[in-house]
Amino acid sequence: MGLTLAIRGAVVKAIEPLAKAAALAPKNPELLTNLARAQFGSKLYEEAIKTFEKLNRIAPNNSQILTDKGTTHGKLRQFDLAAACYDKAIALDPTYYLVWSNYGNLWSEQGYPGKAIEYYETALKYNPNYPETWTNYGNALFDLGRLEESRLKHEKALELNPLYGEAWSNHGNALQELKLGQQSIVSYQKAYDLVPDHPFLIGHLFNAYRNVCDWEKSEPLAIKGIELVSQGNEAIEPFILLQTSASLAMQKQAAQTYIRARVALSETYGFPNLQAIENRKIRIGYFSSDFKEHPVGILMENLIELHDRSRFEINGYWLNKKTGDELESRLLKIFDHSCNLFSMTDQEARKLILEHEIDIAIDLNGRTAGARTALFARKIAPVQVGYLGYAGTSGADFYQYLIADPIVIPQEDQTLFTEEVLYLPNSFFPADSLIQLGDFGELPTRASQGLPETGVIFSCFNHPYKISPGIFNVWMKLLKQIPESILWLSKTSLLAMNNLRQHAHNNDIDPSRVIFATREDRRVDHLSRLRLADLFLDTFYFNAHTTAADSLWAGVPVLTLRGNTFASRVAASQLTAMGLPELITQSVEQYFSKAKELAEHPELLKSLRLKLEANRQNTPLFDTKKYVSDLEALYISTLERHV
Repeated sequence: MGLTLAIRGAVVKAIEPLAKAAALAPKNPELLTNLARAQFGSKLYEEAIKTFEKLNRIAPNNSQILTDKGTTHGKLRQFDLAAACYDKAIALDPTYYLVWSNYGNLWSEQGYPGKAIEYYETALKYNPNYPETWTNYGNALFDLGRLEESRLKHEKALELNPLYGEAWSNHGNALQELKLGQQSIVSYQKAYDLVPDHPFLIGHLFNAYRNVCDWEKSEPLAIKGIELVSQGNEAIEPFILLQTSASLAMQKQAAQTYIRARVALSETYGFPNLQAIENRKIRIGYFSSDFKEHPVGILMENLIELHDRSRFEINGYWLNKKTGDELESRLLKIFDHSCNLFSMTDQEARKLILEHEIDIAIDLNGRTAGARTALFARKIAPVQVGYLGYAGTSGADFYQYLIADPIVIPQEDQTLFTEEVLYLPNSFFPADSLIQLGDFGELPTRASQGLPETGVIFSCFNHPYKISPGIFNVWMKLLKQIPESILWLSKTSLLAMNNLRQHAHNNDIDPSRVIFATREDRRVDHLSRLRLADLFLDTFYFNAHTTAADSLWAGVPVLTLRGNTFASRVAASQLTAMGLPELITQSVEQYFSKAKELAEHPELLKSLRLKLEANRQNTPLFDTKKYVSDLEALYISTLERHV
């Protein structure tokens, strides 16, 4: 009965009859093995270990039992006990491929992907036809940034077992990081058809469809995923959840779930001691995978340049492979010290960082791609801070602080963040003003950008994953009400553009009124052409960040809807700091009405643009010197609390 239930997938229900069978024949190793595996499959790991210990007494020196017991210890993060089981199993049978494969998993979970690969290769030497080893090998390569090799290893696993759902999911992850988003959809969908409950898979599939604006498929997944998150399931990764209607409380729950699942450590680390700061330079370490041609890299350039070097020493820690692009080269020159941690394990990186004795470690990634959260979990500085790259809580207790402002995180919302909030007096957002207005040159012609000569130009240069069906329908309603108006969007994948055109058609709007801007090689040319837009329309749930600040710097008003989360209040923060509260709306109806009013009354729009141009020079948003001064004061006051 127990075996029948287990075979049918009812593993939890299988435990009771299997336990009864084992009680009737307590020295039968086969019955105990079946019970232990059912307990393991039901995540009752402590009970499974007790059963494996009984098995070990009945059938000592069995490499298979020791391997299974070691794997169970691994699930409980009892890494030393797991390693002891594996070592004994290898001593008994050095050719047992499964112990080598599972030992590789153990090294991966502890942050040693390079070591894990050695064990996977040994396992494959003894059994090259075990698909699980191949896909785990691919995951280790993925962690090392060897993405193309990772893809090939997952494909080898799928060649051996085309119905291996976890391998399809891992394959999708590799394709997504290789910027092959449309191909990743196929892999994620196959995985979802096979193992819909695989951790975080529903979120990846939702994100893949949202990236190409396939809302018919993405939105039902969002609804189901949010429900699963609310139940405490590993359903949607925190960054992807920002794209949805999930509340702050749910975002916190998802972040904590993710940390428990992916960043739990086997040992406890204490924060390094902080030395007195009065008579020495304060050492700041900025950590990012985006010190390159990326919004974070762009925003940090002027900030790093303006730090007071008489009081601070500024270190840059690269978490990505070198790109060789121009911005990366400039950043390497303006940091006082630079270090690339990409090829280092967490343990190696931590040892090096501790030698540098930084006072504040600032994570510019949060839950974005390329993050090294497990490195911060090992505690690399007396003070650890989340900042800029991720508009949400980490869900972790190893970041003491998060830098924000009273708009994005009101005082009453602090309990919904695991970090203590450090408040800057104005917007937390370090808007880029490095390219001066005089550098823009002459205004490009509409024709040069493929725009019609007449009609209102509504713009939104946000990434397509931020465009929800709800906001797009509002935009289409505006195009209906404002004759000859067009919607100017950033060029994205061909599939996403075709889907957006189809959505326009479905709203009875001529698809030719949705125009996609081609990419400009030079940032100054991009900023210059933004001036052609009449009004930037912000997205709901996940606001424009750098794209909003760019439009404001170019003199284009930004209309936003203030939401209830950090990610949905960023534009409101920028507009408040710029003295333009009239562009912050509180409801969808108000958002639509305000956009329509401005489009129908050119004199109002002109007056608003004149106010924007005046405020651009005398309000805090683009006063980077004042911003850096405020940030440094925040660093000093925070450190004084810790000395």
